[in-house]
Amino acid sequence: MQLGTGTLGVPTVTLMLMMAGAAIGGAQEPLRVVTLDEAVEQALSSDPAAVAAAGAELYSRAQLRQAWAGYLPTVTLNSSYGNSSNQRFDQATGRLVSESYTAQITAGYDIFTGGRRLLQQRAARAGVQASAAEFRAQRFETILSTQRTFYAAAAGDELVLAAQQRSERARQQLEFAESRLQVGTATRSDVLRAELEVGNAELAVIDAESNRRSARLELGRHMGSDEEVQPAAGALPEQAPALPDVEALAALAERTAPSAVAARSTWQAQRAASLSALSAYLPTLRATGGYDWQAIDFPPSDQSWSLRLIASIPVFNGLQRETNIIQARVNAQVAEARARDASIGARIAAEDAARELGAAERRVEIAGRAVDLAREDLRVQEERYQLGNVTILDLQASQLALAEAEVTWVTARQALATAIGQLEAVLGQTLPEMTRGLTTSSPP
Repeated sequence: MQLGTGTLGVPTVTLMLMMAGAAIGGAQEPLRVVTLDEAVEQALSSDPAAVAAAGAELYSRAQLRQAWAGYLPTVTLNSSYGNSSNQRFDQATGRLVSESYTAQITAGYDIFTGGRRLLQQRAARAGVQASAAEFRAQRFETILSTQRTFYAAAAGDELVLAAQQRSERARQQLEFAESRLQVGTATRSDVLRAELEVGNAELAVIDAESNRRSARLELGRHMGSDEEVQPAAGALPEQAPALPDVEALAALAERTAPSAVAARSTWQAQRAASLSALSAYLPTLRATGGYDWQAIDFPPSDQSWSLRLIASIPVFNGLQRETNIIQARVNAQVAEARARDASIGARIAAEDAARELGAAERRVEIAGRAVDLAREDLRVQEERYQLGNVTILDLQASQLALAEAEVTWVTARQALATAIGQLEAVLGQTLPEMTRGLTTSSPP
């Protein structure tokens, strides 16, 4: 595929972008140029949603550690000092005292809790899996949003070039019309129409430059900057990577899609919470012990110790247990329905994204062919116009057709790049990671 007179390779596009930047920016400082990986890396550290998802995963891991700590004893240290303006009689010493010192250490351990600690640990572990999947989902949402902005800015660069090429062609047509008017083979109307097209082409350049600036600013915002950021040249693809069949992608999405994994993990957590609610009917057994120091002088010298074994069973608590059990069961049923729906949704989303990717690639092929045809048609019409065989309207129609074909080709490649990112967001992994995973899991 060609753009202008050169091939759309990285060197040509880079050269054209440098020339356009020099013509437009003048003496301005050069913009910061970033690759897609650099943009994504900075966006992940700047996006509030991604930061919040990372914090939620960290908190869920803290909850899991807390659930493990339920198997450890509790230890408390207490100390007090008392002083009063009124003296009191101390029976231990038989004296009137106004000061007192105490120190205490106590420890307790839950010997039996009806399985509550085990179920809480299971729920916390499932919560970690859910939060990790949600973080992965948000991570790819941030990546997809950054990719869309990055590709919009990359498309803006090429659309500016296309608009500039249209303006250059319009000026060439104006020169053709003026030359023919001088030799008497064209009318004043031809020149006026050519001038009108020059004005329209200049407006198209202004609009393209404005849109490009907005896209660059939005890309900078995604990266945590308030300045324009320019994407590296050659960012828009012309073809999609090789993919397995749609059914394999759908099955993979059902297993590994972050939304499906998070929903299944939440269901497991709710099931554990539902079982944990039943432990309210079982007795609990707790052992506690302590050692005390107390005296009217410092340091306290009188010592005592205590040891207790406490067993308790709730007999009636106003039907609170029954209400909690029903609520836990309802939450588990809702989580199960959501997990089932998430699996179905992941399959559908993967199938839709894969088919859209194939359609986007086909659109790029058709749009590229249309550019070649439109460019050849314009060349023929220019030759015929110089010979006086066609009117200025025929020539301008061919030029507009080429301009539209170039714009369509750029937007089609932008859509293809976005479709690739959409499929990766659905799967929760990049396409190279997905390919390696399928290759590893496939039988020899």
